[in-house]
Amino acid sequence: MRKSGSRVVTGVFLAFLFGVSAAGVLWPEKGFSESENRYLQTKPEFVMKDLINGSYGTAYEAFLGDQFPLRDGWVGLKVKAEQAQLKKDVNGVYLAKDGYLIEKFEREDLEGPQLDKNIDAAAQFAARMGKKLGQEHVRVMMVPSASQVLTDKLPAFAAPYDQEQVTRRIREKLAETGAGTEMMVPVLEQMKEHSQEDIYYRTDHHWTAAGAYYGYEIWAESMGIEPWSREMFTEEIVSEDFLGTVYSKVNVKVRPDSIRLFLPKKEERYQVEYDGLPKVYDSLYNFKALEGKDKYGVYLDGNHGLTVINREASGSGETSGSREDSENSKSSENSGRKLLIVKDSFAHSFAPFAANHFDTVYMVDLRYFNMGIEEFMEENGVTDLLVLYQIPGFSTETTVSKLLWQG
Repeated sequence: MRKSGSRVVTGVFLAFLFGVSAAGVLWPEKGFSESENRYLQTKPEFVMKDLINGSYGTAYEAFLGDQFPLRDGWVGLKVKAEQAQLKKDVNGVYLAKDGYLIEKFEREDLEGPQLDKNIDAAAQFAARMGKKLGQEHVRVMMVPSASQVLTDKLPAFAAPYDQEQVTRRIREKLAETGAGTEMMVPVLEQMKEHSQEDIYYRTDHHWTAAGAYYGYEIWAESMGIEPWSREMFTEEIVSEDFLGTVYSKVNVKVRPDSIRLFLPKKEERYQVEYDGLPKVYDSLYNFKALEGKDKYGVYLDGNHGLTVINREASGSGETSGSREDSENSKSSENSGRKLLIVKDSFAHSFAPFAANHFDTVYMVDLRYFNMGIEEFMEENGVTDLLVLYQIPGFSTETTVSKLLWQG
């Protein structure tokens, strides 16, 4: 009887393995995961050289993980099992208080040769541009992730990596080059000051529009620019069913996020171009993105190698002479100035604020942009520079060295 039972268990197990294997063969490959907002590893082409150096095996393992049948469902099942074991984090995500899903970063996730290279590149580039443009026109802003700021939301005894070490090292590198350490925008202190507000999404790794506003506020002050007050914007909720990138790592039932836009109360006109294409848009927002999974793409249409925002003169019409109208008119003080933001996606919700102080804002994503940055700045008459990244993304990004490309 015992032998018979063992055979049944073995048979079920083998049937399961066979079924999964067969599904893996028949299951169509997906090129892009909407739930994770990233491109998936497709089946690598077999090359003997890649097999020998091990890269083929690494790519094939990634392919199996990405293309596993019903992957999202299995992830959710795994998370529920680990929740039952009372784990503080699952799949690199803290199941935090008040419905927050907060990415967990440890020292080995961020520190290493890539971070060292990126710190050197960013500091060297900022120092060189400081000599060209003037140090008061160059800023570096490294935005901490939610785990560094929303510490009261974290599970008991959680001890994520101290991301301030990254900004401290960049500041030290700037000092070594002779550049002013005031180039570093003190955004961590600013975010902590507002940590009780909705400055990060609960289900996504980005800061909210409110978080971006506070980042803009401290950056503008560091540049000698008077930031627009929050009262000068109409805050409009455009979605209440946003489930972001962190949610996709765990697939647990949570309350969706709202997406909010800060719209100037006084009419401002913009012309926006993406990647040098001829079509020109008259809005900083792509409302079609709200119909899909990646709703954060509402801000400046998501990732592009080059985004150009030209601000036209403020709309004509009667003015009331109020303090609000007077403050809005201050954007004209910066006529002739052009800002370049070298960035990751944290700049997408930040740039709409900065755009009100410059004639032109250029946004460059080094992952998709293959022109020398210094050459680009000279050709376009850039007067001001901001290097803006989220700290974890900056720490592992492999394209930061493009900052030092010449010609």
